Amino acid sequence: MSLPPRVMNARNLFKQHLDQRDWSDLTPGRRRILEVFLKLATFEGYSAVTMRLLAKEANVKASSIYFHFPEGRSEIVAESLRWHYSNWGYAVLDAIDKTSSIDEFWDALVVTAAKRQISHPASDLWDLLVRMDRIGGFLDIEFRHEIDYWLDLCAGLFETAAEEMGYLPSKRTVRAIMALLDAASTWCEWSGDPAELEACADQAVLLSRRILTSQEKITRAARSCSGG
Repeated sequence: MSLPPRVMNARNLFKQHLDQRDWSDLTPGRRRILEVFLKLATFEGYSAVTMRLLAKEANVKASSIYFHFPEGRSEIVAESLRWHYSNWGYAVLDAIDKTSSIDEFWDALVVTAAKRQISHPASDLWDLLVRMDRIGGFLDIEFRHEIDYWLDLCAGLFETAAEEMGYLPSKRTVRAIMALLDAASTWCEWSGDPAELEACADQAVLLSRRILTSQEKITRAARSCSGG
């Protein structure tokens, strides 16, 4: 890669956070429980997932769940969310590390985020659970801070990349682009056709750049009116 230092710094902070969690100790049993929990919560609803239902679908005894996750439901929720965002993060890293220009970096970032959101139903659940926690506060405080930090790291990738492309994105602009990608499964309405997924990803890139351009025009107009 030959990218601007600020972008590389944002990328390195992103990777450093991901690497803090070593998933090599994730046993097949623990992984099975995490994956089944996300699947059940996605299709049955978060509140509907009881330990009994989880044990049945994972084909394990309820006591085995507590053996793998002594803290029970709260630990399973946190590890499921962490496991999901870790997979998402490494997919993004794999994509952006193959780029050699800032424009390629932006497109790879947006395309990967859009495709993951559209093709992985658990992505919508992840967003929903985080929003629900903002209201109900069911996550442990320490883990909530971890999620907030993670989202800041994600925003940092978008913000620094946009700035290096010559834009002056506000925090609101960055949030708008991230919200666009978070809602990709809704506006894309993917049928499962790979070609359609590519088209939706291309549209995400186009829309993200239009948001940047429109924000830049507003900024310039404001400066003109103020005499700057």
